[in-house]
Amino acid sequence: MGKEHLEYEIQYTKAADKYLKEHEDVREQYKAAIKELIVGEHPERVDVKRIKGKHNDYYRIKLWGYRVVYAVINGKIVVISTKLAGPRGDVYKKMSGLK
Repeated sequence: MGKEHLEYEIQYTKAADKYLKEHEDVREQYKAAIKELIVGEHPERVDVKRIKGKHNDYYRIKLWGYRVVYAVINGKIVVISTKLAGPRGDVYKKMSGLK
């Protein structure tokens, strides 16, 4: 299965969905970044990093002053489970509440 045929789905926790509903521009940028990471020709352009420490199974995408924290569940369909979204300081403060 080539990269261009890979299917993916983005799911949102209640907290992430609430924030992104209030900030549709960030949601659209995030969706575009995920698409570029998974099926794009230049995934290196996306500012994504694995989170260190207790939550090292999560990743963050940096979108200017915003951060979106997510996890990846592999399988035939890649499911992106979006955990948190918000300004940089707020997101990292809320990380302690993640399991």
